[in-house]
Amino acid sequence: MTAVAAAFYRRAEIERARLGMTKMALCEKATIGRVTYDRLATQVNVPLAKTITRLADVLGIDKDEALNLAGLIDAPTPAQIAERRVRAAMVEALRHRLPDVDPAILARVALNMGDILHGLANELFQQAPEEEP
Repeated sequence: MTAVAAAFYRRAEIERARLGMTKMALCEKATIGRVTYDRLATQVNVPLAKTITRLADVLGIDKDEALNLAGLIDAPTPAQIAERRVRAAMVEALRHRLPDVDPAILARVALNMGDILHGLANELFQQAPEEEP
């Protein structure tokens, strides 16, 4: 039988080494047991999502990627990946262009931008080639 979370464990080990952390330091920061961490490499049962997300937070791994590698969710579609990238770029652009604006105000403005973004989305859909089913 294959270890369900082995792919996540391998990725976590790469990130841990890159950060120069010991396994104990990683486990302490993630508030999980060392045995729990080591079992990710070999156990056939699906791990707890909270274990994976805690490790992902400490290691700087995207949570969806971590959950996918651990066998807890399916890989995101290309459209979902693109949506996340666009969203992250928009947030970064707002923070970069408006560094002195309170984040709470930016959040309220973003909530009210739905109509503008809806219009932009319609324009982009008209320009985009049709997707195959």
